[in-house]
Amino acid sequence: MQMIFLGILFFKLLMKKGVIMTKLIKLFITLVVFFMISTSYAQNKGGTLVVGTTGDILNFDAFNLAFLNYPNLHQCYDSLITYDSELRILPRLATFWRVNDEGTELTFSLRKGVKWHNGREFEASDVVKNIEKALSPGSGHNVHGMVKKTMIGAEVIDKYTVAIKFRAPTPNMFDMFNAMRMMAPESFDSLKNKCIGTGPFKFEEWIPGDQLVYVKNKDYWQPGRPLLDKVIFKPFSDLEALNSALETGIIGAAVAVPPKDYKRLTDAGVNVLFGQTGALLYSITVNPPDPDQPQGPLSDKKVRQALCHSIDRNAIVDQALFGVGGPTVVPFPTYSIAHFTEYANHYGFSLDKAAKLLDSAGWKDSDGDGIRDKGGKKLVLSTITIQAYPETTDMAQILKSDLNRIGVDLNIEPLDGATYGPRHLGTKETNGSATFDLDVTFVGRQHLDPMGLFDNSPYRPFNSPIFPRGNFPDGYEQNLEKAGSTFDIKERKKAFKKVQEIMLDACVGIPVSWKYTLFAHQNKVHDIGWTVNDEVRIENAWID
Repeated sequence: MQMIFLGILFFKLLMKKGVIMTKLIKLFITLVVFFMISTSYAQNKGGTLVVGTTGDILNFDAFNLAFLNYPNLHQCYDSLITYDSELRILPRLATFWRVNDEGTELTFSLRKGVKWHNGREFEASDVVKNIEKALSPGSGHNVHGMVKKTMIGAEVIDKYTVAIKFRAPTPNMFDMFNAMRMMAPESFDSLKNKCIGTGPFKFEEWIPGDQLVYVKNKDYWQPGRPLLDKVIFKPFSDLEALNSALETGIIGAAVAVPPKDYKRLTDAGVNVLFGQTGALLYSITVNPPDPDQPQGPLSDKKVRQALCHSIDRNAIVDQALFGVGGPTVVPFPTYSIAHFTEYANHYGFSLDKAAKLLDSAGWKDSDGDGIRDKGGKKLVLSTITIQAYPETTDMAQILKSDLNRIGVDLNIEPLDGATYGPRHLGTKETNGSATFDLDVTFVGRQHLDPMGLFDNSPYRPFNSPIFPRGNFPDGYEQNLEKAGSTFDIKERKKAFKKVQEIMLDACVGIPVSWKYTLFAHQNKVHDIGWTVNDEVRIENAWID
């Protein structure tokens, strides 16, 4: 009706003597645009979005960067700064920052008037307490790995200014604060069950295995956001049920749909979007026995190198990832200062080379049963995979078939999240040792500063589940320390090159393919977003 009224008004004005046509056209266009903006804005507000996930969260600790925890990170919480998709620094809870000339101190000016979800004002002392938590080995989780080596601590300058001090020049300091979400210090003791942040949504309810509910934060610092009244994250252990729920509209969106379902969902009219290029990397972790454990096949570097030659990356991308990936031998994207073209094909797929390495290591098929043996023991390995990401099991099946061709048997153990975590990371009972031979997994943050890769458990030079006794390959820790404590690009490249030479020789972390997070949504859902680390963002989302 309003559009009809505007048309009639326009027609009557045209009939008036002396009216200039161009001015009326401009007026009419202005009125129509205003009408469209005002009505679409009204349509954007309110409603509940149900988002399907492939597994439930583990807890509400923002420093636990397990992929399953990603739904928390930008709903309940916010960070001091963030990156856009081009890796440019943008303000969030901090509005201004400066680094001293030595690169050893970073000062943030905080946004004024920001409130925690419990109504208290966010201030500099809260940042200090979060940094103290990050620096503690018992509470810092993944973020502890980022800050452990170089960060000393933080001090309050005034209510809205905080200074962070480092032991040495720290080139990846902004990566740390992109990853570090602020938690209300009074919530530290209750992070197993709930959260208090400054993010666009407030925690309402978590029923483990059923749903996680967030409601609109009416005091959010960003005007006009969020648009939705409520967001519900619903985990699906049955991925077929997840697909059906998307296709039928039972859920409005989903995070990390399996690559094999990309075509099915797009054919059904569901929008499927690719996350940040290079953000995640499928890899296979090889776990040699620790010095205080009985030696086994993986104690021999030649056996590990045979495994490195047994990865058919093209087949994995085509058959397990259905083309949604990109094979890679090295863990850094081509634009990274740690990418060296001379290593890009270091371990090509060659079962002949793999077999010769096993021969030279003394593993032969002495009884003709098709499986190599040595000293009366069969060459049988096991790999763990992640049930919530079925492509990891499909990748393992391809590897199993190829290894079988060269006389190696591989047992595959798909694990749920609760079981996978302790096996993947080790426990107190195992003295920090991971319990697997191989682990088909994925890692992240290597697309930012290269030091980001070494925050991940298979690669980190401390609290390592692969080298829990600290018996890293010679030069590994020393060169990482060099790379992470200077702004000199030439020196950094030199150190990273040495690190990669060590990694390729040791063969304990095997890059396989780039992993693309697939975000899916119904046509009625708009503006689902994600960070450079593929953490889902909902504050701009709206529903028709």
